Amino acid sequence: MRQIDFYQIGQAGLEPVLLMLLKKTLAAKKKALILCPMPAASALDDSLWSHDAESWIAHGLDDADGAEYCNVWISTDMAANPIKAEFLFLLHGSVPTTWDGIARSFYLFDGRSDAQLQQARDQWKEWQDLGDSKLGYFSQNAQGGWDKTA
Repeated sequence: MRQIDFYQIGQAGLEPVLLMLLKKTLAAKKKALILCPMPAASALDDSLWSHDAESWIAHGLDDADGAEYCNVWISTDMAANPIKAEFLFLLHGSVPTTWDGIARSFYLFDGRSDAQLQQARDQWKEWQDLGDSKLGYFSQNAQGGWDKTA
């Protein structure tokens, strides 16, 4: 059964939370596909190359070369999965056109934004009826940790 987890991000911001989850994904020896629209995809691409000189995350963006060598890929095409990733990260309201091959999904959103909060609620309602999926909801607390609320 596929796991779809919603992460309501607080003060930490999207990038640190995404990096933490990507590092855990790679430590579990899983591949990660990040679906994200432009221009956010380009900014994320730059950030992943430069966030930490000692532990950069090798990845690619859209139709770049090297998909066969990467365990992380950023795509603006909601139907693309060039690295056959098992873990899917959905940013800025992105929604996949297919769940094929996806074992776990992370829907990340800014809980301080009314628009993003409403969008997440709408997605929850739509996806709760997927017969092959289990949904979870995590909210970032004031200490930066995570509380499972559903």
